[in-house]
Amino acid sequence: MSKLQPLVPFGGEPTRRRTIASRVLASFAVTLVAFAVTVGWSLIAQRRASRDSDELSKGYLPVALKLGQLRATQATLSTLVDGIPDERDPVSARMLLGTLASARRAKFLDARAALTQLDAVGSAPTLQLSRDLAEELSSIEALLAADKVDLDRLFSAIEAGDKDAINGVLIPLGTVEHDGDRRLHVIADGLAASMEALSAEARERERQSIYALVLLAILTLGVGVVVSLQARRLLAPLSQVTQRARAVARGDLSPRDVAPAHDELGELAAAFEQMVRAVAQAQSQAVANERLAAIGKMAAHVTHEIRNPLSAIGLNIELLEEELAQEGGHAEAKTLLGAVAREVGRLENLSEEYLRLARLPSPRMEEGDLAALVRDVAQFTKKEMERAHCVVQVSVAGRVPSAMYDEAQIRQALLNLLRNAREAMQEGGEIQVSVLAIGMSVVLRVEDRGSGIPDEIRARVFDPFFSTKGEGTGLGLAITRRIAVAHGGSIAAAPREGGGTTFSIALPIAPPRETGSV
Repeated sequence: MSKLQPLVPFGGEPTRRRTIASRVLASFAVTLVAFAVTVGWSLIAQRRASRDSDELSKGYLPVALKLGQLRATQATLSTLVDGIPDERDPVSARMLLGTLASARRAKFLDARAALTQLDAVGSAPTLQLSRDLAEELSSIEALLAADKVDLDRLFSAIEAGDKDAINGVLIPLGTVEHDGDRRLHVIADGLAASMEALSAEARERERQSIYALVLLAILTLGVGVVVSLQARRLLAPLSQVTQRARAVARGDLSPRDVAPAHDELGELAAAFEQMVRAVAQAQSQAVANERLAAIGKMAAHVTHEIRNPLSAIGLNIELLEEELAQEGGHAEAKTLLGAVAREVGRLENLSEEYLRLARLPSPRMEEGDLAALVRDVAQFTKKEMERAHCVVQVSVAGRVPSAMYDEAQIRQALLNLLRNAREAMQEGGEIQVSVLAIGMSVVLRVEDRGSGIPDEIRARVFDPFFSTKGEGTGLGLAITRRIAVAHGGSIAAAPREGGGTTFSIALPIAPPRETGSV
């Protein structure tokens, strides 16, 4: 019976392999990384969009609003200054201009506060823009700071009716007010252009983020599909083993080849097939044993029933021969009686062989030197082999360990194999008998140079009553196999290179002897 062998190279360390768990974990890790990249990119894109939104809503828009209010106030002041010469109520105009000048100063403060808020939420380019706007606002405010004095001088000239003084003050004052309005208009337009550029960049980043998210989603889906296929491929042997187990449960014990795989499922499939082979072999052996037992019982019963009549027939033949010998004649009757006696003897020999099959006792296992036993049997059969023009050559491969066997039964098995080899070589020849150690067994090989056994019937040569010869019971090899199996070993027949057949009996080696401590 075959034994399961671990995946360990001979004389080396165990084969390194990646487990199913590690592969599934690696596949899951790849999927997780792909998902994390997608989520991370999504968060980054969302954060960028949020930052752009905050920069526009909490930074640029308040600044633009305050600049718009400041610009409107300055535009109103410029318009009123241009209409002062035609004003019929100078007192009201002076109060209105003073109020607008105070409101303008407040708008400058509001614009600076808005710029401070823009600094808090703005990016590096926005911070630079904020600094430039603050400097420009300070410059414009400094330019317009002296208009209160000019307004007082203007209204004093108006009250005095001095047209030259009015023109001397009004022209510079109008120039300053319009210049302030123009510069405020320039910075407002620059701010609007920056807002538009920022919005365009935000839209472009949003578009790129959408494309990137779509691409990452597709890649993540692809990774998921690949990982699913990989997991399915890794677990495919499990379904095959399940189907195989169901087939075995239905009685299909035919061996199948398993593709090599260095993982748990591959080992499981290989071990399962080895188990199926072992079960099939054990079942075959059990069937053979049951058949031998049934045949043995039948043979014992038949032999018991015919031995007594044969003994009586033999005794009567002897009496008849004695009477014929006394009368001194009847030569033909003596010949016939001799033939009958020979057939009775043959029947008795067959009965004895059947009884050996039926009453083969359990082996009495003892440690012994199998090579010495083989040499003894070869010497015992020397004369018999010489009559058949055969020569037995014994070879022992090195130092062979002791084996456990029943000497009488192994002697009988070896005699059966030697006589089988002799009968296979009708013209005579050399029979090679060798003893060697293989693994945990001592192997006995008998090689003949006969015509060989056809492949289609080689598996049947150990069946009871199966024989390729025209005569014989067909029990010799059956008894030999029964002896080998009873010893916990095995027997096999294989074609010999160059012609002939090799029979091999494997017997277990003797366990090491325990040495007592000194």
